[in-house]
Amino acid sequence: MIALDSVKHLKVLVMGDAIMDEYVYVKVIGKAVKENALSALAGKRELFKGGVWAAAKHTANFCDHVDVWRGPMTMWNSRLVDDVYLRKLFVVHELRENDEDSHQHTIKDYDLVIVTDFGHGTMTRSLIERVSYEARFLAVNTQTNSTNFGFNVIKKYPRADFVVLDELEARLAMHDNHSPLELVIEKLDYPCIIVTRGTQGAIGYDGCFDTVPALTHSVIDTMGAGDAFFAVAAPFAAIGAKLKDVIRIGNAAGAVKVGIVGHRSSVTPHRIYEQLGIEDG
Repeated sequence: MIALDSVKHLKVLVMGDAIMDEYVYVKVIGKAVKENALSALAGKRELFKGGVWAAAKHTANFCDHVDVWRGPMTMWNSRLVDDVYLRKLFVVHELRENDEDSHQHTIKDYDLVIVTDFGHGTMTRSLIERVSYEARFLAVNTQTNSTNFGFNVIKKYPRADFVVLDELEARLAMHDNHSPLELVIEKLDYPCIIVTRGTQGAIGYDGCFDTVPALTHSVIDTMGAGDAFFAVAAPFAAIGAKLKDVIRIGNAAGAVKVGIVGHRSSVTPHRIYEQLGIEDG
């Protein structure tokens, strides 16, 4: 197993969409008398920095130098959450202009560029072309969500050295809902790709296939689990770690994240070692 401090030296740029995730905890008290709607009492609220910020926070626990490049807009996601079982009941999305300008960086100065593309507009066609040409090592995730379903696919990136998708995102990119997943992955035609499958673990391909089972079936909150997998695994892919080790580290990061409500905390090396049953260092 590769040491988790082997990526500390990397200079990393995390690019992508800024997201604010608001959790409004409610107590459902029944159906409204005169409407076909749930009635609930509002409780406390929590506001988390998600998207590119959350991904960068995960990466920064493993790499000493991490910068963030976000776009001019921030997606605000407000979720009504059952305060007992933490089930999400309703989500409202709102795209807002940022109060301050985002700082842009010189892409070619970084050992690794991690792109967290949520489809909210940061990664324009011209910026995709630029990062595809300039990045020394380019890691990309294109997320499918309700605001971009079917339109935000990985094939819009002409180059990526490392790709992480879930199974739906992989199949949407190839317009293929029926072929074996291995065939879909091969047709995507990126040099190293991992497809996450939730409780079924993950499958990776870099010329040969590797499958690694999930590390936990105990889930508190799935939000951001795939992003944690990607943000933590990417530096190890960048230094040429064995694919099975990259998947194991990513699986451990996802397992840690599903035990965290929202973005209350981030994935650390200590918690990765715990998931893998390895003593620190």
